[in-house]
Amino acid sequence: MLDITRLYFGRASAERDVLHDPDRFVNTYLDRWNLPGRVLDHETFLILGPKGSGKSAAAQYVALKWKREIGEHAVFTNFVDFDELNRSQSPLYSLEKRLVSGEVTALTDAAWKLFIGVRMLESLIQDGACDLSRDPQALKLLADLKSAGLADDDYPKVLRRIRERKSTISIPKIASTEWKSADTDSVSLPQLGDAVIRLAAASVTSNRHLLSIDGLDKAIGDNESYWRTLAALVRASDWISQRLLRAGNRSIFLLIMCRNDVFRRINFADSAKIAADGGINIDWGAEARDPRDVMLWDYVARKAQVEVNDLLSLLPDFVELGPSARPKSTLRYLLDFTRYTPRDMNLLFGALKEKASPGRSLSSSQVRSAADNFSSSHLLSEILSEATGLLDQQVINRLPQVLQAMPGREFTREALKSAIETAGIQDSVTLDDLAEYLFLQGAIGNFRPNAGYVQFYHRRNTYDYNRSGPWWIHNGLMIALNIPFSSQP
Repeated sequence: MLDITRLYFGRASAERDVLHDPDRFVNTYLDRWNLPGRVLDHETFLILGPKGSGKSAAAQYVALKWKREIGEHAVFTNFVDFDELNRSQSPLYSLEKRLVSGEVTALTDAAWKLFIGVRMLESLIQDGACDLSRDPQALKLLADLKSAGLADDDYPKVLRRIRERKSTISIPKIASTEWKSADTDSVSLPQLGDAVIRLAAASVTSNRHLLSIDGLDKAIGDNESYWRTLAALVRASDWISQRLLRAGNRSIFLLIMCRNDVFRRINFADSAKIAADGGINIDWGAEARDPRDVMLWDYVARKAQVEVNDLLSLLPDFVELGPSARPKSTLRYLLDFTRYTPRDMNLLFGALKEKASPGRSLSSSQVRSAADNFSSSHLLSEILSEATGLLDQQVINRLPQVLQAMPGREFTREALKSAIETAGIQDSVTLDDLAEYLFLQGAIGNFRPNAGYVQFYHRRNTYDYNRSGPWWIHNGLMIALNIPFSSQP
């Protein structure tokens, strides 16, 4: 009989999975999209999905799969994570409106082209098989960019320098374009990104270079500047991807891991076409009527290297909820404790493994105990930690207190307003900002009283947040915070 205590269900972080055992990571990755092939053909540059959905894992998988195919020495990778940049860097969500306002949209795009182009140029110059690594003009260009502060990891800083437009940079003749001065090989700063990308696209090497940009999925709400910045990144990346494809370049590749609701928040030319043609949406079937149809079971079985039916056979058919409650399907019960992401499933099955008896199937009480442990140890801490940098620290510290003050699973705007005031954080956060943060994190869901229908929206683009309420609290948080499921008298 299959023993769940001997199975491996992965870690919360794809990066840690890769560090511990890259071969196992590749062997157990559920690739539903043929990602390495699509990226190689420049068909895909955009990985869309909520935090925890597997965007970072997708980029890691592409790189490792290529290394397995053509050799580790032949694949150069650069993973830029805006969540993990040094704290001296300016976070994207702190960008001022004047820097990314409508009249300077072209400059925001130009800054992203330069930011990406510099990273590509750096990678190519490190490649001994690349012609640019021996080209004195390319080496001088990179040195000049660094000297001018235009090769900085701090994108907002690069954007400010582009906006100054106070200088020009000499470029190699191969990167010259229609806007080159008649007498020089210099271009102005707003034109520089295009020139650097042209230089990279014309490079020749037998190796592959993958640039991945991540850390772009924070729940920002109505911060227009942040959304404009992401929209500019998507536009610039689409231009770069098309440039590489037209140049016939099979050596340089770009992957952007981005929130899928960027296309709901910001409308720009060709946005729908870009998402359809260049993007893959990491969706695990959260709206499926039959819980067995959710692809997360296939994901976790693949991670454990077992057949999905064999894995599910270790679970009871139903979970007993109490003397007065009807038993609930175990699959639905477990899914309701997650936010329909692989990260939650990794941690939830890790909790099930801890509660299981060696060589035996799980009992209803063990499933309930594991789900409770997952909620208390992981779900609540994830929601709190993801608020860092977005909510005031006092608000984060008192968030459990605010939720615990709710009268039951269902609550209204008035109840939330009262709880915020009781916690003394009304001057640090507005009701709408806090409610939307909780909604986008999957902590609360829209509730339609007349239909008896609940929507839990974990940063997807299917449904809109209902500002007027009422809302329901996520099952896991109800358990973690000991909130009564029925309203108190």
